[in-house]
Amino acid sequence: MAGIKVVALSTAAAALMLLPQVGSAQTLLPQAEAAVGEGNLGYQAIRNKDWATAERQLLAGLQQNPSNVFRQLNLAWVYAQTGRKAEAAAIYERVLKGDENRVAALASREGVPVKQLAERGLSLLENR
Repeated sequence: MAGIKVVALSTAAAALMLLPQVGSAQTLLPQAEAAVGEGNLGYQAIRNKDWATAERQLLAGLQQNPSNVFRQLNLAWVYAQTGRKAEAAAIYERVLKGDENRVAALASREGVPVKQLAERGLSLLENR
């Protein structure tokens, strides 16, 4: 796994995308880097299904750091949950084409490559 950067995912969408495949939501909740902070933009809003707040917070965070792949995945998830499949798919495709090779560490201690999460997100969009 040389060259793969492991990052603790502090957002919910990537974990939520795996729900149909894996056990309970409790085992999929992401391992938070901190209780509050920039890594958690949109996290609580997504957990509460407050899509408008999540979108607003994620877009603000992406203005500051447009290359944050975890926020991108979360924004795609929000778009998917609010019926904006084309916008969600465009983000997932961008993640798949990117050179990011990060792994999201979930609370279950499983590491999931972000590209795998993007593929799963696209798959879920196609099945809706």
